[in-house]
Amino acid sequence: MKSRQSGQVLLVTVMLLATALVVALSVSFTSTTETQITKLEEESQKALAAAEAAIEAALEQGSSVTFGSGNLSDFSGYVGGAQIEEPYNRTVFVTPLLQPDEQYTFYLSDYSGLNNYWNGSLTIYFKSQTGCPALELTFIDSNNNISKNLIDPCNKISKPSPDIAATSTGAPYNVDEISFDYKTASGIAVSNKKLVFVRVLSASTKIGFQGSAALKPQGKFVTSTAQLQTGVTKKVTLFQSYPQIPAEFFVTSF
Repeated sequence: MKSRQSGQVLLVTVMLLATALVVALSVSFTSTTETQITKLEEESQKALAAAEAAIEAALEQGSSVTFGSGNLSDFSGYVGGAQIEEPYNRTVFVTPLLQPDEQYTFYLSDYSGLNNYWNGSLTIYFKSQTGCPALELTFIDSNNNISKNLIDPCNKISKPSPDIAATSTGAPYNVDEISFDYKTASGIAVSNKKLVFVRVLSASTKIGFQGSAALKPQGKFVTSTAQLQTGVTKKVTLFQSYPQIPAEFFVTSF
């Protein structure tokens, strides 16, 4: 009887020790995992801060930069830097979301002197979050003459200006990974123009431009990559637009 009781006590003791060991291992594993996650988050924040610092340095310097040199000499433990996209070789461009009565200044010439004009066929894509969009185009030519056009696929507006036909046949249209619901029915012939101001006349609208040849730069695209010695990497892309002229300068009442 005593032998059987001793065996039961020993079995219970072993089970308790095994349970305690499992709990201890579980707590240790959880603690180690949380420490690793916290460290990874800290390194991710460091890499992000370095990538953002590189973008700021590149814009300030006006050229590409690398970690460990120049304005980034304090980031000697990082690999990478920031590159300004040069030369500009894009045939498409997409604006941010524009609110009603807001306009976007699209450069058809060199920003520095508003010369060296872009000539070609320009297709305009657009989509609204709600409702049917309408756009007003104001072109400024090489002699500073102004001409206006409307793009109004749903015929919402009484039009004193010439209308540019739009279509939704074959939509959605993908431009620079953005899906659009409408586009001009054919390319707009552009010759010796400095600028075109595109004003949103109805619902909030995003606009895409596609040229028959590489478009004029609309600003600076900067891509920054920062990698720590641990391998943690962050990549940040920024677009800094050239100056935008307020819509109040070219408002027309319809």
